[in-house]
Amino acid sequence: MAGSVVVRMTRGFSLVLLLLGTLPAWAAQPFSQGMVTITLDDGWSTQYTYARPALQQRGLRSTYYLVTEGIRGGWGGYLTTSQVQTLRNDGNELAGHTLTHEDLPTLTAAQVEAQLRDSQAWLKSQFGLASVPAFASPFGRYNASTLTAIQKYYGSHRTVNGGFNYRDSNILQLRAYDVTSDVSAATVRGWIDRAAAEGTWLILVFHEFVNGTPTRSTECSVSTFTAILDHVKARNVRNVTVSEGVALTEGRTTDPITNYTVVYDNMLGDGFGNWSWATHSLDERATVYSGLSSISFEPDSWNALYFHHVSGLDVSQYESLELMVHGGATGGQKVKVEFRDGTPVLGWTTLDAALGRPLQAGSWQKVTIPFASLGLSSGVLRDLYIQDASGANQGTVYLDDLRLIRASPKALSVYTDALGIGFQDWSWATHSLTASTPVYAGTSAISFEPDEWAGLYFRHDAGIDLSRYKSIELMVHGGTTGGQQVRVELRDGNTVLGTAGLGSIQAGAWKRVSIPFSTMGLSVGTLRDLYIQDVSGTNQGTVYIDDLRLVP
Repeated sequence: MAGSVVVRMTRGFSLVLLLLGTLPAWAAQPFSQGMVTITLDDGWSTQYTYARPALQQRGLRSTYYLVTEGIRGGWGGYLTTSQVQTLRNDGNELAGHTLTHEDLPTLTAAQVEAQLRDSQAWLKSQFGLASVPAFASPFGRYNASTLTAIQKYYGSHRTVNGGFNYRDSNILQLRAYDVTSDVSAATVRGWIDRAAAEGTWLILVFHEFVNGTPTRSTECSVSTFTAILDHVKARNVRNVTVSEGVALTEGRTTDPITNYTVVYDNMLGDGFGNWSWATHSLDERATVYSGLSSISFEPDSWNALYFHHVSGLDVSQYESLELMVHGGATGGQKVKVEFRDGTPVLGWTTLDAALGRPLQAGSWQKVTIPFASLGLSSGVLRDLYIQDASGANQGTVYLDDLRLIRASPKALSVYTDALGIGFQDWSWATHSLTASTPVYAGTSAISFEPDEWAGLYFRHDAGIDLSRYKSIELMVHGGTTGGQQVRVELRDGNTVLGTAGLGSIQAGAWKRVSIPFSTMGLSVGTLRDLYIQDVSGTNQGTVYIDDLRLVP
């Protein structure tokens, strides 16, 4: 996005239409009418006793994301099967939320499959459903591998990453606002007003209900809930279930390929969650660089914006962070930017140091933070802090267009003495990643027994954009026998992107194998799974592999 614009939302939807051309391509297309979806997570009994009457009185339907073992097993405080059947008869949607509400990224691939498959199968069998297309991850936690598994069983995935959905949004990362006990009815009314004005799709998440003052964050008071529902009716937005909303989208499951990853651009980028503890807003409308909204932030007493990425980003794939900053009415604020992988600090600087001058009052400035200037070339970026560095109270700062800029393409190591960053060894063949002889270069190579369809399997959870590369290269040694029949297969979960044989493998010598993606019919895609596998179905001699890489 280019140019500068200050926006005040005073003319409603007509103004929005003028600005849509500056919105990101992955979230720019409005619906014909604003929509609101009420979702209720887990299957708490208060969703029946308190939420159901309020919804029925107003003729509103919902999507219930159910923890199936809680219902089937009669857990205390959960819905009964007969209550769920009544909710279904009322016209509500039943959706998946796993068997036992596990943190999916911490499970094995087989355990994730069971949580997804078996909970869906029980809902279909128990309630006579032809399909259960909607799913939400427990705790809002997911990564690339869980998304791949989710897509195998479900047609959509709802997160708790705040924001609005558009007709061309990614339906595997649907945005939703979690209405916790500290979210006021007035705040939610503002979200509903925005959906009505802009033609966007707002999804609200509720858990437990209480007829009085909430005592824990997952509770919503009945009075707050009814006030929210009344505003839905008053604004005349369209009430849809999740699957009805998805049916009105374009059904996109991936985002367009760009030379950057969005941290914030009108809303947080996919995969980023807002864990900030500073006074702030992600929906500032008065002081905006471009698009519809920016971030306002009070950099006081060491408080910070904190954006957490659910699966982490490979730092080696990026060269800098870019953002626009506005010093508000005062300017001169001291603000630190810190890159972290949980507790470890990968690198940091201050905005004024990166600018080479103080933050200016009343105007926007572009900040570029080269990773090289921080000595930052590797690691996993999960946490971005933008934090007060003064310890005092400072004037409001505004931020917009936060982007991680991808590095110029360079060879990406899958294996050079050890697996490259982000790769995990999921191999089922007899093998070693530390064979000391023969070695092509460095200190180690991979030894591999290509027997009876066994294979090396290297997994990359975050995924690699293959459009940035033209071939895969490796050094291969046939050991004492040679002649082994082995293939390379590139996958994105269950989707095979391309396959090619390694050709004639020589005994007693290293041979470079280069496989252009064009010969595989491959130009785009996300590589998460790399197989090097026996194709003979018999026992073969040991093969050695070294310097395995993707070439730009």
